[in-house]
Amino acid sequence: MIPSPTSLQPIMTTPLPRPRRGKRLGLAALVLAAAVPSWVLLFGNAKSPGPVPPRLADQGGVNLPASAPQWKYVELAVAQAAPPVALLPNPGRISFDERRTSAVGTPLAGRIDRVAVRLGDRVEKGAHLFSVRSGEMADLESARESARADVVVKQKVLDRTRDLVRLQATAEKEQLIAEAQLREAELTHNTARSKLQSLKIAADGPNLFWVTAPRRGAVVDIDVYSNQEVAPGRDKPLVQISDLDEVLVLADVAENDSADVKQGAEVEVRAQGGTVVRRGKVEHVSEVVDPERRAVEVRIRVANEDRALRPNSLVEILFSPPAASLRVRVPSSAVVTDGEKSVVFVAKSPSRLERVPVTLGRQRDGEVELLAGLAPGTRYVSSGALLLLNEVDLAD
Repeated sequence: MIPSPTSLQPIMTTPLPRPRRGKRLGLAALVLAAAVPSWVLLFGNAKSPGPVPPRLADQGGVNLPASAPQWKYVELAVAQAAPPVALLPNPGRISFDERRTSAVGTPLAGRIDRVAVRLGDRVEKGAHLFSVRSGEMADLESARESARADVVVKQKVLDRTRDLVRLQATAEKEQLIAEAQLREAELTHNTARSKLQSLKIAADGPNLFWVTAPRRGAVVDIDVYSNQEVAPGRDKPLVQISDLDEVLVLADVAENDSADVKQGAEVEVRAQGGTVVRRGKVEHVSEVVDPERRAVEVRIRVANEDRALRPNSLVEILFSPPAASLRVRVPSSAVVTDGEKSVVFVAKSPSRLERVPVTLGRQRDGEVELLAGLAPGTRYVSSGALLLLNEVDLAD
């Protein structure tokens, strides 16, 4: 059955549901409108960059305008020349003077019979030191006696020959021969006697002799004992005797301080806790630095008539730098290191502080001695140099 038109009317007039596309577009527009201001805030400055502030520091130094807050911590001063920083007391030891010392050995091979001295004894010239029993001594004595006896015989032969010549019982030629033989015997005797005298010994029997002191002084070293086999040419002396009226003080001065120690300069020597004080004079300053101790050997001559300074004792030496020399001295806070060298910041203009390499000397009591790099009259940073160095490091 086919429906009638009237039956189709309700169906034709019922409204259909409207699509939701417009609603979705509206929501998207709202989201876009909210996102635009944020995008402008985030990326808008990239299109129009503002001014870049100037760099405060560079490798050469720091630029500080008058209004910079760093001036609260940075202070300037003018470099002044002043006497060098005094050297610290330097340790040293007493030694005997080689020029006033005699090394004693044995002139003949043999065996030690007796030792008459000990370390530290004071002896006079010619005093007995030690005795030696020696077969060589017996040979020399025998040679001398034989030569002396030969002289006696030759003298008698010459006297008899002269008598015969006077009586014309023999030719004058025989007298000349006898005279020549006597002179030869006398020469041999003199040689044997000179050998014994040159030994500087005192005979005490056919094969025993004493070695005697060649000078007045104190026994400062001894290496001899009873029954010891000895011979000439020994590397170490058996006894050393030194005149201690003058002694030497040996000191090792640090390499950095050696430039202020001059030959001929007067120094003060203190021993035994400062109870003994002497004035000495620098006799020698080594031109070579010890490679292990990084020190320079200095020799000082000191008078010692009262023997208060004893060899091998320790002393303190006070060096005085030359009064005429002047050096720039700055506070320790003015000097900083960049890892390779020591530098000081120098004011090149009211707002420019440049770092300048310096050569350091001694440092004491909060002051540093500058050997080079900063001239007197130069304005430099006396406080706050470390702050400026950090600025330079950050700029690098």
